[in-house]
Amino acid sequence: MNMFEAMGIFVQVVDHGSFARAAQANQLHRPAVTKAIQQLEQELGVQLLRRTTRKLSMTEEGEEFYQRCTQLLGDFADALALFSPTHPPKGKLRLDVPTAVAKAIIVPALPDFRRRYPAIELILRCSDHPVDLIGEGVDCAVRLGELADSSLVARRVGTIPMVTCGSPDYLSRHGTPACLDDLDRHVAVNFLIQHGRRTLEWQFEADGAIVSKHVHSDIVVDDSEAFHACGLAGMGLLQGLRPALQPYIDAGQLVEILPGIKAVPRPISVVVTERRYRPPKVDAFIGWLARLFVEQGLA
Repeated sequence: MNMFEAMGIFVQVVDHGSFARAAQANQLHRPAVTKAIQQLEQELGVQLLRRTTRKLSMTEEGEEFYQRCTQLLGDFADALALFSPTHPPKGKLRLDVPTAVAKAIIVPALPDFRRRYPAIELILRCSDHPVDLIGEGVDCAVRLGELADSSLVARRVGTIPMVTCGSPDYLSRHGTPACLDDLDRHVAVNFLIQHGRRTLEWQFEADGAIVSKHVHSDIVVDDSEAFHACGLAGMGLLQGLRPALQPYIDAGQLVEILPGIKAVPRPISVVVTERRYRPPKVDAFIGWLARLFVEQGLA
């Protein structure tokens, strides 16, 4: 058995958490799987796995080798797919998506993606701050707002409307703003961006110009779930993504304010690392996401 085959078996053992299940998945006898791992460990001169009667786990060296193996095997599969246009995109696709965008827009539509690309396994990570795509092994990321110059390749796929709102309890205690100047007498739940370096500005379109407002806050958060929860609890006014907040407005848990003054929509883009070629699975997702935003009127 060559090293490349042994690496594939090692990844299968880790993914399945069992020698027996890996053997079954590869239609091999279990002794062949055991021998492949032993050959790898002898060749590398390190222990990759800790094996007990109840548990299988990786050593520190095993974890690093697993990451290298998955990247190498994935690149090999992508290269084959790139030059085999008759083969559908396949493989693991690691995504990083803002939490509110994932829950309100992308996840509800994923059954359609699965029907179109059944051979792609999605590994969806939700976070509210930019990640290091190369360092964390992410194939592509969805990002909100204007993008800073970087070595990443970006494609804008649309814009997401914003809405300004507050809970009925908050508005009963503090009153409902009737104009932008009224916001100076209110408090907000503000959202930290750029790893906590600053808060997200509130922006409105008024008299043909963009007006930025900084509303005083008693609490600042860096997580979209906490952001929504604070608004629902009456801790301040919110300006956030309409697709994420509209269900609360429809249910009467939040009330839209300043409906005649449009909040500035936020652009949304997909970013990937700069490579000589893009794996077909990445192109498949980017194309699907762009179509989704067109279908939902967000392009």
